[in-house]
Amino acid sequence: MEKEELADKKTFLEEGLTYDNYVFRVTSDKMVVLLETPLVTREDKRKFLKNYPKIKEFLISQGIQFVLEEPDELDGKLIVAMGHPPREGHPERIEFLPKFERLIKKTEEDLIKEIPEDEGKAEDLREKVQKILCVKEGEAIAKWHPLTPPTPGINVFGEEIQPPPLKEEKNFELSDNVYLDEKERLIKAKISGVVTFEKGKIDVLPEYVLKGDVDFSVGNIYFYGKKLTIQGDVKFGFKVIVEGDLELRGCTENKVKIEVKGNFIAEGVIRGEDTTVEVWGEAKIRGAEFAKILVHGNLYVKDYLVFTDTLAEGDLIAIEGKGLIYGGEVRAIGNVEVKIVGHTAQTLTIIGAGYYPDIVNEYLVTFERIEILNKFLKKIDDGLKLASKLKEEGRLTEEKLKYVEKLINERKRITEEIAKLEPILKDLSTKLTDYRKKTIKIQQKIYPNVILRIAEFTYTNNEELNGPIVFYLDVTEIKFKEGGK
Repeated sequence: MEKEELADKKTFLEEGLTYDNYVFRVTSDKMVVLLETPLVTREDKRKFLKNYPKIKEFLISQGIQFVLEEPDELDGKLIVAMGHPPREGHPERIEFLPKFERLIKKTEEDLIKEIPEDEGKAEDLREKVQKILCVKEGEAIAKWHPLTPPTPGINVFGEEIQPPPLKEEKNFELSDNVYLDEKERLIKAKISGVVTFEKGKIDVLPEYVLKGDVDFSVGNIYFYGKKLTIQGDVKFGFKVIVEGDLELRGCTENKVKIEVKGNFIAEGVIRGEDTTVEVWGEAKIRGAEFAKILVHGNLYVKDYLVFTDTLAEGDLIAIEGKGLIYGGEVRAIGNVEVKIVGHTAQTLTIIGAGYYPDIVNEYLVTFERIEILNKFLKKIDDGLKLASKLKEEGRLTEEKLKYVEKLINERKRITEEIAKLEPILKDLSTKLTDYRKKTIKIQQKIYPNVILRIAEFTYTNNEELNGPIVFYLDVTEIKFKEGGK
């Protein structure tokens, strides 16, 4: 019986199968049965379609599988049966999201041959390059495509066709710092840090060391993680924005922007009148020239601050190394301790302790406004006294009476404004109480032409004094005492 079936298949394959003058053949791969008899005219085709239900029954009776409900046309021939081809499988794989595509392929910005002369184009390029790619905790890095196993096919004789083996194996690995979200089919970060893809392994590094400069080969840096260390310099115009700690072992050129939402260590010099540094933590720097520095914590300076605009919201300490401050304006909301202030050339230097700019400025503006209003009030009162005298003497004309009414209304307005400002001034004064207790301690020397500020009060030092010496506020006057205690 089995040999007869094989013979029938062999005959079918070699000679075809005939039904009512229609000859059907099977393709060599046994996947398709097609009509070999040509249908020349429309009438021929109409007749075939009319007989198709019987033709279909005949084909099925001959053991043909997957006979079509309606014949299909392909390359000018009618197909009446079609098997299911095997489906190729695909290994488990990942597809990096656009933000991280440069981990596996180069972009035009990676192939920089020359730096644009136009600063606008250069700035755009600084932003586009971004070789250091960071991710926040829970952020997606790549899409995950699960394994698709190969599926066998079945030919028109019902025989199984084995699929081809997988062409490649899984080519990636996940570190302990990333995880697979099977529900969303995404690879996500367990922690914040720099994303790397080396030797097929996806990792997130909470601490990262850049072994070189921040330049056009690196681009602007937006770092999330525990700590970023830059072993080189930050070149002209680049940004380093860090959510974590930053250690800069090199220097900065001009027009650099550094923001650190953590602690900051700078072993080199921060330079440039258009360079800005803002730190939401503690900062320890070797030195700075002409830069603008804002630290929301304590600031420690090893060598010098030269012509900087500096504000520390904690203490400012410069007693290691040279410990020198001259030129510019350097302020701290806390205490200040420094070795040397000013310069032999008597360079104007402003240094302040207990100096909270917003509160001090608001206090001074409010105080000045009240003084001005009181002066106006005195002039109005003098005018009203004169008007009263003129009235007694019968010399108050109708025109002067209208002027008196204006004075009375203005006096009422000024009195109401003073009544509103006085409690504000009192509140600001209360806030300044702690700041007035802060001191400026100088260990070695202060030169002439140094302006010292404690809270809202100012003192100009016009002589060279040797330390240790402490400047402090005595009620409303800044004084100094020797000994540094």
